[in-house]
Amino acid sequence: MFIGDDCKHPHFESACSRFTSTHVISKVAAAAGIDAQVLRNKLNPDQPHQLTVADLIALYHATAGDETLFDGMLLECGLTAIAIPNAERAPSLPHQAIDLNAKVASIGQRALALAEQGRVSRTERNTIVSVATSAMGSLALLIHDIEARFQAVPTVACASDLLMQTMTM
Repeated sequence: MFIGDDCKHPHFESACSRFTSTHVISKVAAAAGIDAQVLRNKLNPDQPHQLTVADLIALYHATAGDETLFDGMLLECGLTAIAIPNAERAPSLPHQAIDLNAKVASIGQRALALAEQGRVSRTERNTIVSVATSAMGSLALLIHDIEARFQAVPTVACASDLLMQTMTM
């Protein structure tokens, strides 16, 4: 919608477009304490107004954690951020690793299907990005759990893992 040929920041402009198409801007603006027309202007790269850090934080909270704008901004710098999931963890590290492998395999399967189609729609691209982001969150969680488990008392952690695995068999 807003993306033209002369994009200065294509990732962020794409993120603004996705954000606008995903949310009812008047409702989000009211929840964030921003005038709706001002927010529309700030999300439109053809307008001189730009989002501030305070705006981005308010929009994040007003949308219950929509990271789209942050992701677009960070991609412009060649960076990415991963939210560590609040979901219940798998019962053991091997279970977490298997879950992570399943998510990565799902990404590969989608990529193969899209390669056969020869065309990727915006919805399909957003779905793959969402699944990949979820997989990276699971990976961050696995790394965190490995660090926590094996840093303090490695012998006790290994013994407890073995005990848990034998109890589930």
